[in-house]
Amino acid sequence: MGRWIVSTLCASVAAGGFAAAAVVQAHPLALRPILDDLAARQERAYARITRLVSAPAPEPAPFITTAIQRGPLEQIVTATGALQPVDTVEVGSQLAGQIADLFVDFNDRVHKGDPLARIDQRSFISRVEQARASLEMAAASVRVQQARLERARIDLDNAKGNRAVLAARLENAQVMLEAAKRNVDRKTMLRSREATSVATLEEAQTDLASRKAQLRETVSLLELNAFAVDAAAADLRRLEAELIQAKAAVPLQEASLRAAQIELDRTTIRSPIDGVIVGRFVSAGQTLAAGLEARTAFNVARNLGEMEIHARVDETDIGRVAPGQRASFTVDAYPGRRFEAAVRQVRKAPQSNQGVVTYTVVLTTDNREGLLLPGMTALARLTVHREDDVLKLPLAALRFRPARAVPEGRTEPGTREQAVWVQDEAGALRPVAVTTGASSADQVVLRGGALQEGDRVVVGQADASEPSRFLGIRLGL
Repeated sequence: MGRWIVSTLCASVAAGGFAAAAVVQAHPLALRPILDDLAARQERAYARITRLVSAPAPEPAPFITTAIQRGPLEQIVTATGALQPVDTVEVGSQLAGQIADLFVDFNDRVHKGDPLARIDQRSFISRVEQARASLEMAAASVRVQQARLERARIDLDNAKGNRAVLAARLENAQVMLEAAKRNVDRKTMLRSREATSVATLEEAQTDLASRKAQLRETVSLLELNAFAVDAAAADLRRLEAELIQAKAAVPLQEASLRAAQIELDRTTIRSPIDGVIVGRFVSAGQTLAAGLEARTAFNVARNLGEMEIHARVDETDIGRVAPGQRASFTVDAYPGRRFEAAVRQVRKAPQSNQGVVTYTVVLTTDNREGLLLPGMTALARLTVHREDDVLKLPLAALRFRPARAVPEGRTEPGTREQAVWVQDEAGALRPVAVTTGASSADQVVLRGGALQEGDRVVVGQADASEPSRFLGIRLGL
């Protein structure tokens, strides 16, 4: 190519000379000085072209080397996630109503049991008063039933007492009847002997009839008394059952009162834990509607001095992640700072998004300085493997191959023997067999070989310098 360029340029110079000679023949005196100057310039141009074309070829591009270092090597898995408090409680209301009072706002510190808000209590107070009145009525009903029961017991005792009196009267009537019978028999015998008068006999017979009537009356009264005793006993049993029923109504009304008091207490929304208000979703005057689930009114974080990162790790890396591993992360709010963390939990529930499967890894980090806030996006680096005080070889040295590389020797299956290239004192390359171990993104552990700490290995070759150009044409072979 260079020879063709020289021939072309020389032909151009010669053509210029022939043209100049023709002009001299036409105008020999007027153009002589101009043509002499043009000829001199042509000679200088020819000499310059000759020097450029015949310049020596550029030297080969130098090789880039780096030294083998000793130190720790880490295998890193990167993931992104959001910062969250370790324990956040969603506080809601189980009741429907209008927010009458609001006691806290964002970032307020609260203690367990502190009131956060209060729903209008008027209707709930009325329910409590109604339940209390019902309880008092139930208690009064018990007292009334107890009095009735006592009266029924007295009536039963009176009926039983009358039975004893009537039984005595019956016995007396029977005795008097027997006496009247004997008197009639005696009077009848005397009359048969005409020892007494007819009037006396009739008087005795009348007395016998009267005694019989008294006996029948006493028997009837005794039968009526038996009915009265049975009725009094039945009435007593009825009143005892009514008393049991009245007593059973008391716990029912007590339960209703407790339920009304619980609902009244629930009108005050309280914090279940000690913490910080990180979310408020209600305002004074707002109405909370009833539903199957309690609406969240506040988010209370137990402790912002310790935070969690819920990082999403790809399924290809999750097998290397385990609890207890160290990690670090950065947030956009502090671009120049790296925070330390640790793996606390690897959740087995998968999450799929457009065919990409990830798993949640929970990291814990100290936040006593209060720099980290809930919801910040964190870029985490999980150290899944670490080796201290090992020789580290750049991965670029294993990938480098010179243009005319010497073929590598055969290795046994399963080994990790490879070759790297070094320069001798004369600058020539020679391969060195090495055995490698675990690797990071840009380095690998050097397990064996003839290389030591500080030895330099070739990792690449610098770009060759640009070839010379003349009039936009590349010169040289």
